[in-house]
This record gives sequence, C-alpha cells and structure tokens, in this order.
Amino acid sequence: MPGSEVLDADGSRQTFHVTYYGDNPDDHSLDVEALAPALLGFDRLVRESNAVLNGDRARVRVLVTSDFEHKCFNINFEVVQQVFEKVKTFFQDDRVKTAKDVLQTIGVIRSAGVGSLLDYLKWKKGNKVEKVEKVEKEATPVEDASGNSTTTPSQHVTIQIIGGEGNTINIHPDVIKLAESSRVLDAVKETFTPIEMNEANRVEFRENDQPVMLIEKSDVREIVLAADTPDAVKESKTEVPANIVATLYVYSPVFDERAKRWRFLYNRDKHIYADISGTSIGADAMKRGGSFVNDRYRVRMEVTPPATDDKEAHYKIIEVLEFTPAPQQGNLALPAPRNVKEPRIAKAPPKKASVKKAKAKKAKAKKAQVKKAQVKKAKAKKVKKQTIT
Repeated sequence: MPGSEVLDADGSRQTFHVTYYGDNPDDHSLDVEALAPALLGFDRLVRESNAVLNGDRARVRVLVTSDFEHKCFNINFEVVQQVFEKVKTFFQDDRVKTAKDVLQTIGVIRSAGVGSLLDYLKWKKGNKVEKVEKVEKEATPVEDASGNSTTTPSQHVTIQIIGGEGNTINIHPDVIKLAESSRVLDAVKETFTPIEMNEANRVEFRENDQPVMLIEKSDVREIVLAADTPDAVKESKTEVPANIVATLYVYSPVFDERAKRWRFLYNRDKHIYADISGTSIGADAMKRGGSFVNDRYRVRMEVTPPATDDKEAHYKIIEVLEFTPAPQQGNLALPAPRNVKEPRIAKAPPKKASVKKAKAKKAKAKKAQVKKAQVKKAKAKKVKKQTIT
C-alpha cells in the first residue's frame, strides 16, 4: 500500500514522495542536469543514513518512478531494505532500524514527537550548538506479533544553539548521528540541486498523499548553510557524583590532624587526593601516633567527574567502613652476651728503630752522669788543695 511500511522475513519496504514546484504552472518538465544530482542525492542520502544507523546489518536499494501532476514534478521513491541478521520480531530488534525508521529520521516521511534531520538543519541554520541535554521519556508498552508486551523507554535530546535566544529543538539521538556524517550532509545538499539551479522554487515531501514538510527556497539556503558548517554535537556532561565503595592505601605518611586532603593509592595503581574533612580519619590517626604508608581504609567515597577532559575527578570520603594498619617492623631484641673470658692480646714487639733510639738515650744519660761525677770530683780536689796551701 503506498506510503506504508511492508515487512517480510528479511527486511522492509517503504515509499515516500518528493514534489518539486516551479513558477510556471504549465511546465511539468525538469532539467536533467538538475534532476540527476537530486535523484542521486536521495539515493546517497538514504544509503548513507542506513549505513550510519545500521552499519553492515542491513542494506537498502532506492527505486524511483516519476509522475507528472499539475504545477509540479512528482517523484515516487521506494526504499527496499534487506536485513542480513535474521530476527524473529523485526519490529522489536533494537539494533536494526527499518526502512521506515531511516526515512523518519531523515524527515521525508512523518515521525512522531521529535524533529528529523531536515528539521534540525532548517532550525540550526549556520549557528553553533551551545548545549545538548539528554531527556528520557516515559516507557511505552509495545506488543509483538505473539501478543507479548514489552516496555521500552524512548529517548530524545534537547539542543540549544548559541545566539538563538534560548531556542531549542527536540530530536532523536539518531538525528545527531546523521548530522555528524559529512557523507549524509553532502547528499542532503544534492537533493536540493533543482532549487539551487532555479529549476524549482520549493520542494514538498508527502506520505499517503498528505504533505509532511514543505521547504521553500529560503529554507534551502539555511539547510545548505547548516550542512556546510557541521558541529560535533556532544552531550553536556552532567556533574553527578557517584557513590562507590573502594579500598584506599595511604601513599605518604601524615602527621598533621588539620590536613583536609590525603594522598592515597586507589586500586593499587592510581594516586589520588581525597577529601577527608567529613570524617574522623585525621583525628583517629593522630591518636595512633600518625598515619603510615600502606595503612588500609575501606571507605564509601563520592566521586565527581571532571568538568572538562583536562581536569581530574574529585574524591571525597563519606564514611570509613574498615581500617587495617600497615604491618610495622619493630625493634628486635638482641640475645644476651655469653660469659666468655676475653683472650689476652699479646703486645707487639717494639720496632727496631724504637730500640735503637732507647739505647742511644740511655747511653747519653750515662755519659752525662759520668761527666757530672767528674766535674764534682774535680771541684772537690781543687777545694782540698786550697785548704792545704
């Protein structure tokens, strides 16, 4: 049935319709030079989008039949998808996007609730993305072919652009994947070749003969500008602390109770500084005489991710669950000495030079003594002689 999705065991088929409107209501022709790039552009757009969303799990072919209507040139496309990975319930396979899913993400057929790639490019224009936030909607129950009901939460992201006065758009995360693919964006621009070559002034996408989106010439300029200036759309990091239980080892001794941050070894291979101000770790350590290397703490710890990639996470100990002191090597008692008599140490014989010197000194002293005796004897003899005279 036109405009509806048909599924078989191996894949799906989905139609969509593109209408180019010109200024002349009586002219139902379109220059081949403008039409050919557009046809190839739609082919590339669908193929590249399928490759981004499904990888090598599914392949698509794009078929086309033309139709002429009053005041327009209408093209009917049919996308045939072949799935290489057989699944029992094709609808509920999270890994494979059906042909309908791919076309809804692009925006050539109607999607429910969130914007498509074409919506995003038209809204973004040439502006830079300022903020991206992920939002999870309430789960919606879905029944499979057997009547079993499963509940899967749906997700979308909210994007805000710089200079957009707070304007935001809600899109599916798959749209971001397509918006970051240069091949997809190049194909988008090719689909608007008839308008850029002034062969048409607007293009309309239809499903079940009902309009899905009308893109004017002014919109085409904005979409092409957005495609020429793609952003690497990244989700904003939310600084939500995580509470974990961890084992820490003191990396360096601490003897100051006022220290707010201690250095620990985390997982035995990472050095971190942790805030201990909310615990009695410091006071308890001082009671034990200080903190020592390899003191072990089993703790409940709050870890806050870094605000930027070049920063470090913040660690704060909330509660000490267990403490084990590091093994200390005490002073070993020495054995008492045995009662053993000390051996006599023989005096070394004097050296020859010392003996010779001693003899010379002794001889000199004897000679002086003899000379003194002689002088004394001479004096006595002289006194005696004077007395006789």
